[in-house]
Amino acid sequence: MSRKIQIGIGFAALVVLLSAFIWIHHSRNKIHDLPSILKSGRLCVLTDSSSIGFSSKGNNVSGFQYEIVKAFADSLKLELVVSEKNDMKACMEGLSNGDYDIIANFIPVTTEYGKNALFTTPFFTSREVLVQQINKGSTRSKLITKHSELANDTIYIPVNSPFRMRLDHLSNEIAEPIHIFEVKNKSSEQMVHMVACGKIKFTICDELFAQRLKLKYPNIDVSLPIGFAQQKAWVVHPNSPLLLEKLNEFLDDFIGSSDYWNIYRKYY
Repeated sequence: MSRKIQIGIGFAALVVLLSAFIWIHHSRNKIHDLPSILKSGRLCVLTDSSSIGFSSKGNNVSGFQYEIVKAFADSLKLELVVSEKNDMKACMEGLSNGDYDIIANFIPVTTEYGKNALFTTPFFTSREVLVQQINKGSTRSKLITKHSELANDTIYIPVNSPFRMRLDHLSNEIAEPIHIFEVKNKSSEQMVHMVACGKIKFTICDELFAQRLKLKYPNIDVSLPIGFAQQKAWVVHPNSPLLLEKLNEFLDDFIGSSDYWNIYRKYY
Protein backbone atom coordinates (compact mmCIF):
# COMPACT_ATOMS: atom_id res chain seq x y z
CA MET A 1 0.00 0.00 0.00
CA SER A 2 1.46 3.37 -0.99
CA ARG A 3 2.18 6.15 1.46
CA LYS A 4 -0.46 8.40 -0.16
CA ILE A 5 -3.19 5.75 0.20
CA GLN A 6 -2.28 5.20 3.86
CA ILE A 7 -2.48 8.93 4.52
CA GLY A 8 -5.83 9.11 2.71
CA ILE A 9 -7.31 6.25 4.76
CA GLY A 10 -6.03 7.79 7.98
CA PHE A 11 -7.51 11.17 7.07
CA ALA A 12 -10.87 9.59 6.19
CA ALA A 13 -10.95 7.73 9.52
CA LEU A 14 -10.17 10.97 11.35
CA VAL A 15 -13.03 12.73 9.58
CA VAL A 16 -15.46 9.94 10.54
CA LEU A 17 -14.36 10.04 14.19
CA LEU A 18 -14.61 13.84 14.28
CA SER A 19 -18.09 13.74 12.73
CA ALA A 20 -19.21 11.14 15.26
CA PHE A 21 -17.85 13.28 18.12
CA ILE A 22 -19.65 16.38 16.84
CA TRP A 23 -22.91 14.43 16.42
CA ILE A 24 -22.73 12.99 19.95
CA HIS A 25 -21.84 16.39 21.39
CA HIS A 26 -24.73 18.02 19.51
CA SER A 27 -27.16 15.33 20.67
CA ARG A 28 -26.12 15.76 24.27
CA ASN A 29 -26.48 19.52 24.02
CA LYS A 30 -30.08 19.06 22.85
CA ILE A 31 -30.99 17.31 26.11
CA HIS A 32 -32.29 20.03 28.41
CA ASP A 33 -32.24 19.75 32.17
CA LEU A 34 -33.94 22.26 34.45
CA PRO A 35 -31.31 25.07 34.36
CA SER A 36 -31.23 25.26 30.55
CA ILE A 37 -35.04 24.96 30.37
CA LEU A 38 -35.42 27.87 32.77
CA LYS A 39 -32.88 29.86 30.75
CA SER A 40 -34.74 29.19 27.50
CA GLY A 41 -38.09 30.14 29.02
CA ARG A 42 -39.83 27.23 27.25
CA LEU A 43 -41.00 23.76 28.29
CA CYS A 44 -41.45 21.37 25.35
CA VAL A 45 -44.00 18.65 26.08
CA LEU A 46 -45.32 15.75 24.04
CA THR A 47 -48.72 14.12 24.61
CA ASP A 48 -51.37 12.31 22.60
CA SER A 49 -54.35 13.76 20.75
CA SER A 50 -57.25 12.92 23.03
CA SER A 51 -59.50 14.49 25.63
CA ILE A 52 -57.14 13.32 28.39
CA GLY A 53 -54.03 14.30 26.44
CA PHE A 54 -54.35 17.39 24.28
CA SER A 55 -57.36 18.60 22.32
CA SER A 56 -57.97 21.87 20.52
CA LYS A 57 -61.16 23.19 18.97
CA GLY A 58 -60.88 26.70 17.61
CA ASN A 59 -59.36 28.81 20.37
CA ASN A 60 -60.31 26.28 23.08
CA VAL A 61 -57.46 24.08 24.30
CA SER A 62 -58.17 21.27 26.75
CA GLY A 63 -56.98 17.90 28.02
CA PHE A 64 -56.48 16.31 31.43
CA GLN A 65 -52.72 15.94 31.10
CA TYR A 66 -52.44 19.26 29.26
CA GLU A 67 -54.04 21.13 32.17
CA ILE A 68 -51.71 19.51 34.69
CA VAL A 69 -48.51 20.13 32.73
CA LYS A 70 -49.73 23.69 32.02
CA ALA A 71 -50.02 24.23 35.78
CA PHE A 72 -46.44 22.95 36.15
CA ALA A 73 -45.15 25.24 33.41
CA ASP A 74 -47.00 28.20 34.95
CA SER A 75 -45.45 27.44 38.35
CA LEU A 76 -42.03 27.92 36.73
CA LYS A 77 -43.17 30.87 34.59
CA LEU A 78 -42.36 28.95 31.41
CA GLU A 79 -43.98 29.08 28.01
CA LEU A 80 -45.59 25.69 27.33
CA VAL A 81 -44.98 24.23 23.87
CA VAL A 82 -47.17 21.17 23.24
CA SER A 83 -46.79 18.62 20.45
CA GLU A 84 -49.02 15.62 19.71
CA LYS A 85 -48.07 12.08 18.72
CA ASN A 86 -50.02 8.83 18.99
CA ASP A 87 -47.00 6.61 18.25
CA MET A 88 -45.19 5.69 21.49
CA LYS A 89 -42.04 4.57 19.68
CA ALA A 90 -41.82 7.95 17.95
CA CYS A 91 -42.48 9.65 21.29
CA MET A 92 -39.58 7.87 22.98
CA GLU A 93 -37.30 8.61 20.03
CA GLY A 94 -38.22 12.30 20.25
CA LEU A 95 -37.44 12.30 23.97
CA SER A 96 -34.13 10.53 23.36
CA ASN A 97 -33.18 13.05 20.68
CA GLY A 98 -33.92 15.98 22.98
CA ASP A 99 -36.88 17.25 20.94
CA TYR A 100 -39.10 17.20 24.05
CA ASP A 101 -38.49 17.70 27.75
CA ILE A 102 -41.45 15.66 29.05
CA ILE A 103 -43.73 13.01 27.62
CA ALA A 104 -47.00 13.86 29.38
CA ASN A 105 -48.73 10.63 28.50
CA PHE A 106 -49.86 7.88 30.88
CA ILE A 107 -47.11 5.33 30.25
CA PRO A 108 -47.08 2.02 32.15
CA VAL A 109 -44.20 1.88 34.60
CA THR A 110 -42.23 -1.05 33.16
CA THR A 111 -38.57 -1.99 32.86
CA GLU A 112 -38.92 -1.80 29.07
CA TYR A 113 -39.69 1.93 29.06
CA GLY A 114 -37.44 2.50 32.06
CA LYS A 115 -34.40 1.58 29.97
CA ASN A 116 -34.52 4.91 28.12
CA ALA A 117 -36.42 7.25 30.42
CA LEU A 118 -37.01 8.32 34.02
CA PHE A 119 -40.53 7.92 35.40
CA THR A 120 -42.25 10.62 37.41
CA THR A 121 -44.39 10.10 40.46
CA PRO A 122 -47.22 7.78 39.27
CA PHE A 123 -50.62 9.37 38.77
CA PHE A 124 -52.69 6.26 39.43
CA THR A 125 -52.86 2.50 38.99
CA SER A 126 -55.02 1.05 36.25
CA ARG A 127 -55.26 -1.89 33.86
CA GLU A 128 -56.19 -2.43 30.23
CA VAL A 129 -59.63 -3.67 29.18
CA LEU A 130 -61.11 -5.06 25.97
CA VAL A 131 -63.47 -2.66 24.21
CA GLN A 132 -66.21 -4.32 22.14
CA GLN A 133 -69.56 -3.25 20.75
CA ILE A 134 -72.88 -4.27 22.27
CA ASN A 135 -75.10 -4.81 19.24
CA LYS A 136 -78.75 -3.85 19.42
CA GLY A 137 -80.88 -6.75 20.54
CA SER A 138 -77.84 -8.81 21.52
CA THR A 139 -77.36 -10.42 24.91
CA ARG A 140 -74.28 -10.41 27.11
CA SER A 141 -73.84 -14.09 26.27
CA LYS A 142 -72.72 -12.99 22.79
CA LEU A 143 -69.94 -10.79 24.17
CA ILE A 144 -66.37 -11.95 24.67
CA THR A 145 -66.13 -12.79 28.36
CA LYS A 146 -63.02 -15.01 28.43
CA HIS A 147 -59.51 -14.42 27.13
CA SER A 148 -59.54 -17.78 25.36
CA GLU A 149 -62.41 -16.55 23.17
CA LEU A 150 -60.02 -14.08 21.54
CA ALA A 151 -58.06 -16.91 19.92
CA ASN A 152 -57.54 -16.31 16.18
CA ASP A 153 -59.44 -13.01 16.37
CA THR A 154 -58.08 -9.54 15.55
CA ILE A 155 -57.61 -6.61 17.95
CA TYR A 156 -56.90 -3.12 16.60
CA ILE A 157 -54.60 -0.78 18.51
CA PRO A 158 -52.66 2.44 17.77
CA VAL A 159 -49.28 1.82 16.13
CA ASN A 160 -46.48 1.10 18.64
CA SER A 161 -48.95 1.20 21.52
CA PRO A 162 -47.86 -0.08 24.98
CA PHE A 163 -50.86 -2.41 24.65
CA ARG A 164 -48.95 -4.46 22.09
CA MET A 165 -46.71 -6.03 24.72
CA ARG A 166 -49.64 -7.11 26.88
CA LEU A 167 -51.46 -8.66 23.91
CA ASP A 168 -48.36 -10.60 22.90
CA HIS A 169 -48.14 -11.98 26.44
CA LEU A 170 -51.86 -12.82 26.44
CA SER A 171 -51.49 -14.72 23.18
CA ASN A 172 -48.76 -16.81 24.80
CA GLU A 173 -50.88 -17.36 27.91
CA ILE A 174 -53.84 -18.79 25.97
CA ALA A 175 -51.47 -20.68 23.63
CA GLU A 176 -53.36 -19.38 20.62
CA PRO A 177 -52.61 -16.53 18.20
CA ILE A 178 -54.27 -13.17 18.72
CA HIS A 179 -53.88 -11.11 15.57
CA ILE A 180 -52.86 -7.50 16.23
CA PHE A 181 -53.51 -4.79 13.66
CA GLU A 182 -51.72 -1.51 14.36
CA VAL A 183 -53.42 1.64 13.05
CA LYS A 184 -51.37 4.76 12.28
CA ASN A 185 -52.26 8.27 13.45
CA LYS A 186 -55.00 7.13 15.84
CA SER A 187 -55.27 7.57 19.60
CA SER A 188 -56.93 5.07 21.95
CA GLU A 189 -59.92 7.40 22.18
CA GLN A 190 -60.31 7.42 18.41
CA MET A 191 -60.03 3.63 18.33
CA VAL A 192 -62.84 3.32 20.90
CA HIS A 193 -64.96 5.57 18.69
CA MET A 194 -64.30 3.21 15.78
CA VAL A 195 -65.54 0.27 17.86
CA ALA A 196 -68.67 2.17 18.86
CA CYS A 197 -69.36 2.97 15.19
CA GLY A 198 -68.80 -0.64 14.14
CA LYS A 199 -65.75 0.13 12.00
CA ILE A 200 -63.56 -2.29 13.99
CA LYS A 201 -64.47 -5.18 16.26
CA PHE A 202 -62.09 -4.84 19.22
CA THR A 203 -59.59 -2.44 20.71
CA ILE A 204 -57.80 -2.01 24.05
CA CYS A 205 -58.09 0.95 26.39
CA ASP A 206 -57.02 1.98 29.87
CA GLU A 207 -59.84 0.99 32.24
CA LEU A 208 -60.38 4.40 33.86
CA PHE A 209 -60.54 6.11 30.50
CA ALA A 210 -62.71 3.34 29.04
CA GLN A 211 -65.27 3.77 31.81
CA ARG A 212 -65.47 7.47 31.02
CA LEU A 213 -65.84 6.79 27.29
CA LYS A 214 -68.67 4.35 28.00
CA LEU A 215 -70.72 7.32 29.19
CA LYS A 216 -70.22 8.80 25.73
CA TYR A 217 -70.67 5.49 23.90
CA PRO A 218 -73.20 3.40 25.86
CA ASN A 219 -73.11 0.71 23.15
CA ILE A 220 -69.62 -0.46 24.14
CA ASP A 221 -68.64 -3.05 26.73
CA VAL A 222 -65.45 -2.57 28.76
CA SER A 223 -65.91 -5.27 31.40
CA LEU A 224 -63.16 -7.73 30.40
CA PRO A 225 -59.72 -6.93 31.87
CA ILE A 226 -56.83 -7.76 29.57
CA GLY A 227 -53.95 -7.11 31.94
CA PHE A 228 -53.05 -6.63 35.57
CA ALA A 229 -53.02 -3.25 37.28
CA GLN A 230 -49.98 -1.09 36.49
CA GLN A 231 -48.82 2.30 37.67
CA LYS A 232 -49.07 5.05 35.05
CA ALA A 233 -46.65 7.98 34.91
CA TRP A 234 -44.96 10.58 32.71
CA VAL A 235 -41.31 10.33 31.65
CA VAL A 236 -38.31 12.61 31.17
CA HIS A 237 -34.88 11.97 29.63
CA PRO A 238 -32.36 10.08 31.82
CA ASN A 239 -30.06 13.12 31.59
CA SER A 240 -32.69 15.42 33.13
CA PRO A 241 -32.59 14.49 36.86
CA LEU A 242 -33.12 18.07 38.05
CA LEU A 243 -36.22 18.43 35.87
CA LEU A 244 -37.51 15.13 37.25
CA GLU A 245 -36.91 16.29 40.82
CA LYS A 246 -38.76 19.57 40.25
CA LEU A 247 -41.61 17.88 38.41
CA ASN A 248 -42.00 15.27 41.16
CA GLU A 249 -42.07 18.00 43.81
CA PHE A 250 -44.89 19.65 41.87
CA LEU A 251 -46.83 16.40 41.31
CA ASP A 252 -46.47 15.32 44.94
CA ASP A 253 -48.14 18.57 46.02
CA PHE A 254 -50.60 18.81 43.13
CA ILE A 255 -52.00 15.26 42.92
CA GLY A 256 -54.77 15.03 45.49
CA SER A 257 -55.18 18.81 45.84
CA SER A 258 -58.49 20.56 45.19
CA ASP A 259 -57.11 21.93 41.91
CA TYR A 260 -56.23 18.40 40.81
CA TRP A 261 -59.67 17.00 41.65
CA ASN A 262 -61.36 19.89 39.85
CA ILE A 263 -59.45 18.90 36.71
CA TYR A 264 -60.02 15.17 37.31
CA ARG A 265 -63.80 15.59 37.56
CA LYS A 266 -63.83 17.38 34.20
CA TYR A 267 -62.35 14.39 32.37
CA TYR A 268 -63.21 11.28 34.39
